[in-house]
Amino acid sequence: MISDGDTQLAFLRAGGETGRLIAARDWRAARLGAPDGWPAGLRSAVQILLASPLPGLLIWGRQQTLFYNDAARSLIGPAHPAALGQPVTQGAAPIWQALGTAVAQGTAARLSVALSPDGAAQDVVLTPVTDDAGDVAGMLCTVVSPAEAAAGPQADAQDTPDSDEVQRFQHTLLELTLQERPLQLILEEVMRTAQTVLGPDAVCSIQMTDEAGTCLSHCASIGLDAEFTAAIDGLPIGPASGSCGTAAHRRAPVMVADIASDPLWQGIEDAALSRGLRACWSRPVIGARDKVLGVVAVYQSTPGLPSPRQAEFLDLVARITALILERYAAQEALNDQKRLLETLNRTGAGVAAELDHEALVQMVTDAGVDLIGAQFGAFFYNIVDKVGESYTLYTLSGVDSGAFANFPMPRNTDVFAPTFAGTGIVRSDDITTDPRYARNAPYRGMPKGHLPVRSYLAVPVISRSGEVLGGLFFGHAEPGRFTAHHEKLMEGLAGQASIAVDNARLYQSAQREIEVRRRAENDLIRIKSDLELAQERVELALAAGAIIGTWIWHVPTDTITADDRFARAFGLDPDRCREGMSLSEATNSVHPDDLDRVTTLIDATLRAGGVYRAEYRARHADGNYRWVEASGLCELDEDGKPLRFPGVLLDIEQRHRIEVDLERREADLALLLDSTADGFYAVDTEGKTTRCNAAFLRMLGFQREEEVVGKQLHDIIHHTRPDGTPYAETSCPIYQVASGGGMAHVDDEVFYRTDGTSFPVEYWVRPVYWKGELQGAVCNILDISERKRAEEARQLLLRELNHRVKNLFSITAGMITMTARHARSVEELAETLSGRVIALARAHELISSSITSGDAEVTPSGLDKLIEVVMAPHVEGRAGALDLSGPPVELGPTATTGFALILHELATNAAKYGALSAPGGQVRVAWHQSDDMLHLDWTETGGPAVTGPPTQSGFGSKLARLSATGQLDGAIEYDWTPGGVTIHLTAAFDRLSQ
Repeated sequence: MISDGDTQLAFLRAGGETGRLIAARDWRAARLGAPDGWPAGLRSAVQILLASPLPGLLIWGRQQTLFYNDAARSLIGPAHPAALGQPVTQGAAPIWQALGTAVAQGTAARLSVALSPDGAAQDVVLTPVTDDAGDVAGMLCTVVSPAEAAAGPQADAQDTPDSDEVQRFQHTLLELTLQERPLQLILEEVMRTAQTVLGPDAVCSIQMTDEAGTCLSHCASIGLDAEFTAAIDGLPIGPASGSCGTAAHRRAPVMVADIASDPLWQGIEDAALSRGLRACWSRPVIGARDKVLGVVAVYQSTPGLPSPRQAEFLDLVARITALILERYAAQEALNDQKRLLETLNRTGAGVAAELDHEALVQMVTDAGVDLIGAQFGAFFYNIVDKVGESYTLYTLSGVDSGAFANFPMPRNTDVFAPTFAGTGIVRSDDITTDPRYARNAPYRGMPKGHLPVRSYLAVPVISRSGEVLGGLFFGHAEPGRFTAHHEKLMEGLAGQASIAVDNARLYQSAQREIEVRRRAENDLIRIKSDLELAQERVELALAAGAIIGTWIWHVPTDTITADDRFARAFGLDPDRCREGMSLSEATNSVHPDDLDRVTTLIDATLRAGGVYRAEYRARHADGNYRWVEASGLCELDEDGKPLRFPGVLLDIEQRHRIEVDLERREADLALLLDSTADGFYAVDTEGKTTRCNAAFLRMLGFQREEEVVGKQLHDIIHHTRPDGTPYAETSCPIYQVASGGGMAHVDDEVFYRTDGTSFPVEYWVRPVYWKGELQGAVCNILDISERKRAEEARQLLLRELNHRVKNLFSITAGMITMTARHARSVEELAETLSGRVIALARAHELISSSITSGDAEVTPSGLDKLIEVVMAPHVEGRAGALDLSGPPVELGPTATTGFALILHELATNAAKYGALSAPGGQVRVAWHQSDDMLHLDWTETGGPAVTGPPTQSGFGSKLARLSATGQLDGAIEYDWTPGGVTIHLTAAFDRLSQ
């Protein structure tokens, strides 16, 4: 008997006695093997065969294995049940004799043959059955009795479906099912064939139960419009829910003769009646496990109940529909299982072959998401880096890595602890309701913005040594998505992952060891090569006379042995050198001035061991001191004490002379460069600075040469043009000459100091060649700030002198006119005019001296004296025309210039247009100090009426404002009143002495 848990044999459940015999048989000795391993095509054919009410036979495979249903037992006769599952040639030879030729052809056919023991002819329909590869592997033979076939045409199609139609119905569905056609197409064909059998007025539909078994959803129909199918879609299953909902509830047929009056349709009858549907016959589709899979319904346009044959046909349709649904459900389950097995096999093979840690964990995570249908998964795992430090990484699947970028690594909270501790698997249908959830600060659950997780499954990944390597975590936004089966799958996957991670670790460890060995071997090869090269050099040096001796010092006994060269070089007894001498005797030849330094180096080497090197002067056999270089290696014993000290002595007299000469030349060159006022720096072909002089460092604000040597300075000193636009390195003339040769001269550009300030420069760039090869370039830099300032001063002076000359001519002309107007004689005119011109000359001399002198010898002058000198030509002979008041204020050269220019401009304007242009006009000048500023008020009264400020500002006014703001760090303001102008001048007190 087939148990409820044996899902692999569920296709035999509806097979009656024959099905039970197949299930109970021991198939281990048969070529087909056990039924749970049969091809899908064979399983489907046997399932339909056993459920068919018509006699049927199935001959399968090269062995012609025979299967049949309960209805065909009479055809087998006494050979039943021994013939079941045996080759047809052995168990039912008469049947093979009748059908063998047709079956061997492998094509669909219909023939009349004698199969029954009484020899009566019967119609047999042959339908080929294919295997999983699509090849014909068997033949389904359905028997239609002649009596039933003859009765078919004479019977009422609506009342009595004939066997031929039923047989065609079965075989059409069998063919579609075995061809793996889509389920929807097969169900539509069921409805179409059912209408053909029941008559053109029959309206047929199939509805399927939902997963929870609470309602019906429309699946396929024939004769129903879309509006009606939409109305019945989602029909609830209940005790009074139309014909279909009630049939599913009762698990039994419900035949409604008249929809209009039946209480089951009360409230929903209009949808059917408006379409002319009066009767509805519903039959539940019940699967092998007694589960309601759906409902088959037939609507008629006239009231009434089905005939017995129609009811029997509906029962057949329901059973066949159940077979189809279960077959497709089983096939889908098999496909899912196959996919799972393929994924497991692929993953197992992949992780076994993958040795890259990152690729490995990504493969495992992807496989886990695929196997259990998770929305997203993560593998948090521990890594040990090259220096032995452990840290956690993670990989994601099903979601972008940005989803976890803003969240910290999982901690050992109540939810995560079992996984990271390796104590067990955590599976929850809804993690938000788990008592361990939301018990840890600061989030008390998932952080804001975290992926929604309801279904939760976490599996620790533990190595064979018991170390927790990490954890696999899977989530889904819907609850109840992970089962115990999924848990087992992930447990197995975690086991595979742990082995693979262990293997990857071993591989990485082996790779590191191999790398260490490879480096060691390379070091040995290099050392061997160096030793061979050193030996060659020693031999060459000995041959060339560069080595003047070798020695070995046995430190514990203070015994130095030396070769004959050593003895000859220092006039020692060769036998004494071979026998051994003390350190003091061996160092007797060291120059007294060098002996302390040599002794200190020897002592330091004896304490630390290792390499010894010293250069000193030694007295040779001829009595002259020459430079030598001693190189040795002090070997220490196990206690760290000096044991053996071999060494070699080289004659470096010539080299030392060359070095001294080079040092002297280098010093001379550095002195020469540093003595120049111009900046100098050199660059190699890559633009890196090779040397510079003191003037260059001073110009650019660097403190030491080490700050610039070896660095590219363009982005520090030459990054912007004078107009403020960026200066690309590729456009720099200095780098262009250094990398390509040629010459360059730039007469007006800016360089930048390290503090960000700039100054104008002129520079020349010339290439440097050595033995015909370009080495770089040198750049001579001239700071032209003084030149720029002198040029600006010259231009200002020219403009000022031009302005002054014009003013002088104007003032002179005015003085001549005014003097002539009041003079009573030519002599008086000449005398008065001469005095005024001389006073104007004195003022001009004072102003010119302030402007042109920049020397320290200029004596500071008083503000009151300056005002008097400037105003003298304008107020001479006019008592009370000038009123001065204020404390003593001394002015330096620069301040004198500024005040002289401003006062001269004010006096000239007053004489031309203001108070001094009228006989009774007066100028009052008062000053005082407040808040570190000098405040000077120039007030004019008694002059022509002032109508307002002038419409245009001349050069003199601009110059006055520039002097006030630039030289004096102050301001000048004009107050134009009808009685006369008042001018307010301010100057910073710290500028007055400059």
